[in-house]
Amino acid sequence: MITRFILLISLAVSSHAAEEPTLLSGTITHVRDGDTFEVGGIPVRLAALDCPENKTSEGRLITQYAKRYVGSHAVCQLTGAMSYDRVVGYCLINDEDYGSIMMQNTSCKLWAKFDVFNRYLER
Repeated sequence: MITRFILLISLAVSSHAAEEPTLLSGTITHVRDGDTFEVGGIPVRLAALDCPENKTSEGRLITQYAKRYVGSHAVCQLTGAMSYDRVVGYCLINDEDYGSIMMQNTSCKLWAKFDVFNRYLER
């Protein structure tokens, strides 16, 4: 079911990429790690954000920090890219940019080559 929904999102992104952004809006239902969470069960990889992996103690601390957003409302502007089973996007949580929050409050860093919408040029 989720795979089929992701495919539909992917098709929508590719067919509307030149027109208007595709948005995914909903409740954060699960946090996988600092740069991946699920919105209504749909996995979202945060664009331009590079966080330590859960296999490290630092990564586990960052995941714990990110879990404070479970149950929050997210609006994600999808880039049209896929990363494994995840759509890729820039997300606002309660009207604040999640990438900025994580870069300011944890050791997550900007992954500039994946900042496809140039949201974080000043960093």
